[in-house]
Amino acid sequence: TGFLQCCDLKDIKLAYQVNKVLEKGDNWKFLDVDRLNGYWSKFFSLLCMMEQIEVVLKWYKEMSPSLFYPTPKNILDLLQALDAANQLEVIPSVW
Repeated sequence: TGFLQCCDLKDIKLAYQVNKVLEKGDNWKFLDVDRLNGYWSKFFSLLCMMEQIEVVLKWYKEMSPSLFYPTPKNILDLLQALDAANQLEVIPSVW
């Protein structure tokens, strides 16, 4: 599916553009639950890899658990991002 390719390509700019389209009106309804969860999971993993930790934490607080439930991979990505940013003291607040 095309909307996941931006995450697979590690294109954060394109991922943000796709996200804007999904947020408009009821566009998210065009995706079944599995694809939507897959998108949010990949989008979050890309954020963990490409964005500053403050941006990652902002998205995490907005997305979880209202938009998606983080997978074990998402949690690992978040922990790695926190470690890379030397922010391990934040772990209790995201757990």
